[in-house]
Amino acid sequence: MAGGKETPRQKMIGMMYLVLTALLALQVSNAVLEKFAIIYETLEELSDATDKKNGDALKAIIKEAGKSPRADVIRARENAEKVRELTAATLTKIDALKKEMKQLSGTQEIDEKLINDHSSKVATMMISQKQGKDFEALLNDYVKQLQALTGLTSKEFPTLAKAPKDIPVFAKDEDHANKDFLTFTFENTPVIAALASVTQMETELLEYESKALAKLLEDAGVGNVSFDNIVPMVRAKESIVAAGATYEADLFISASSSAFTPTMYKDGQKLELFNDPTGVKMGKIKFVAQGGGYDANGFATKSYTAKIELPDTTLTEVIQYKVAQPTIKVTTGNAPTLYMNCGNSVTIEVPALGTNYNPSFTSTGAEVRKGDKPGKVVIIPSQRKIQIGVSNGGTLIGTQPFDVKNIPEPRFVAMIGNTPVDLRQGIKANQLRSLRIVVEPDENFKEEVPKDARYNIKEMEVTMGSGPTPAASMRAGNGSPDLGAWQNQAKPGYRVIFVVKDAIRRTFTDKEEKVAIKGSNGVIQVNIN
Repeated sequence: MAGGKETPRQKMIGMMYLVLTALLALQVSNAVLEKFAIIYETLEELSDATDKKNGDALKAIIKEAGKSPRADVIRARENAEKVRELTAATLTKIDALKKEMKQLSGTQEIDEKLINDHSSKVATMMISQKQGKDFEALLNDYVKQLQALTGLTSKEFPTLAKAPKDIPVFAKDEDHANKDFLTFTFENTPVIAALASVTQMETELLEYESKALAKLLEDAGVGNVSFDNIVPMVRAKESIVAAGATYEADLFISASSSAFTPTMYKDGQKLELFNDPTGVKMGKIKFVAQGGGYDANGFATKSYTAKIELPDTTLTEVIQYKVAQPTIKVTTGNAPTLYMNCGNSVTIEVPALGTNYNPSFTSTGAEVRKGDKPGKVVIIPSQRKIQIGVSNGGTLIGTQPFDVKNIPEPRFVAMIGNTPVDLRQGIKANQLRSLRIVVEPDENFKEEVPKDARYNIKEMEVTMGSGPTPAASMRAGNGSPDLGAWQNQAKPGYRVIFVVKDAIRRTFTDKEEKVAIKGSNGVIQVNIN
């Protein structure tokens, strides 16, 4: 049976048709065939009535399209005309097939001769010959073209040429479930029953056309618009009001019609519609507010164009809104002063954005690496003054300046094991084997950027003696030279002098940076007593 709403009369005819089809399978008396003749005549009348109704629907669409220059209305009219032309052409071919069926009984009338014709001539023609395949292809092509003209899918327009598996009442019937459309419809079917079956298809086809025209009627906005969803709405001047301040709002009526669907746009971009719980169709406007052009109070006035297309008119209004200038807040890390070429950990927040804060950063004179939380970054400066641009959702919020200072010089410290040497007292000769030089970073620097406070000595000269000519000397490739061999030569009054030639700092990015050794900073003298 056809989809969509059916009248009680259509439902009754459809049920009778199914019952008689089942009885026909039992090969009952001629009385059943007489009932098929009644159904055939009734279906013919129903087809004529539906055809007239569909013609009136087309006239309404043509009339409405003549009032409006809108492209969608004109397109609806053109498609409605194509639907009627397609239906008429399809019905003409089906009527020709019905005449051919009657001709097999030697008559063009629904008379006793045709009703009492129990032969399988029509069944053979429809199942085994070209006429049947052409009929099935005609129905399938009709549905396909109808979908294309209306934009509706197979859900709204399922196939007309249904096999038993597609009909719930026969889907589980073992005698029919595996049959195809033509076999199921025409197997062992007398002429009058075949005519009723084909005419039943005509009524379903016309019901499909009715549904298609109803869709195109809606597209063209035919009929007077009746606003059946009316609700009160409030438009507040401000969404947040402080205690003691005046709350101000406008109360108005909002209305919509379930008879049509408006089309809504924001700055020319079509909006997605949704049904509000009140029943009013609404368009969802959502965008990232653009900043810039702030006044002395930190506000910028912006606007967008809202447009609503109704069947007979288009409503357009420019909507203004204000954008508050957000404040960038550096809340953690070693800001506002950063260290040159170091991984400075900083958290940059914009409290006004709340949970919508998902920033991105640009920089001038620095590399910025995002951390594990929104706003947490590592800044690696390469200039003395830098700017960090803060954006959210692709919109620039503002820039945050930072001053950059040089890395403080490290100290070179003589150690015996893990204990610093007291250079005023010196060491014993037997402690030479444990004597080494370490690089101590500035305490604040080490605390603020620990991953950048890693130093190593790469080269130094070591001498021992008491006069201008050393008693022993060596070049070391690290800060822990092996001085054990000098123990037997060492005497009280001797001194061991370390001259650091090359030292490096391992950076946050694990690169090696050469340490500048200035003046006597890299010279360490340890006395032997």
